[in-house]
Amino acid sequence: MKKLWYLFKLGIKALLRVWFAVISGGEECVVCGGKSFLYPLCRSCRKNYLSVKDRDLFEGRCHICGKELLSTKETCFDCRQKTVVGHVDKMLPLFPYRIWNKQLMFMWKSQEIRSLSLFFAKILNGVLQKLDCRVIIPVPPRKGKLEQKGWDQIDELCNLLEYIYGYKILRILERSTTMQQKKLGREGRLKQIGKAYNVVPPSRLKKALKPFHGSLPKSVILLDDVCTTGSTLESCSIVLKEAGIEKITGVTLFTVD
Repeated sequence: MKKLWYLFKLGIKALLRVWFAVISGGEECVVCGGKSFLYPLCRSCRKNYLSVKDRDLFEGRCHICGKELLSTKETCFDCRQKTVVGHVDKMLPLFPYRIWNKQLMFMWKSQEIRSLSLFFAKILNGVLQKLDCRVIIPVPPRKGKLEQKGWDQIDELCNLLEYIYGYKILRILERSTTMQQKKLGREGRLKQIGKAYNVVPPSRLKKALKPFHGSLPKSVILLDDVCTTGSTLESCSIVLKEAGIEKITGVTLFTVD
């Protein structure tokens, strides 16, 4: 019942958005300025700029942070200078966080254009199908975010990936700090590694593991929206590895390059 009610509410919001777009003649695509209806991105631009190519997902990427390489070296410039990621086995940031992608993120998170949740979930499903894992651990929001904003984007993505596409969601992380990551510079983010996240208390952990027969899965996907330095995924992975998870693939929609 919860699943059906959740999808019903999201579907109604999507239909209302399409209806308002139709009676107003459509809205403007953030990339080309053309007409669109459900998403603030037309069909052509969705295909050209926000689709994952049918190739090895890790080909041509830094083998440490997962950013796409601009040279023939195996690691990017930042990772050659100072490696941040050590506990994430593989990292897969999908798209660069610039130009219209920044605008889409703002529309999704700040303007609450929830139809983008459906769009991003569809993209993620296409990617995750190519990975040998069906268990997702979401990066949790800072304390107070839900009270302030009323919703959490990553949790919504996980709900859609669970309800529509059949993934298993394991919510066993909690954030121990209240400082917004976007307000921290690179050094500030790096200082947070190993300190910002914890595994939930034993009573909550036991409840979360009931669908998994009481045991932690060996392999998981760690999901977040944006990767800036990799410190968030690294912090989460440290405590997850300490808890007993063996393999972690970090996946984000965007990466700051």
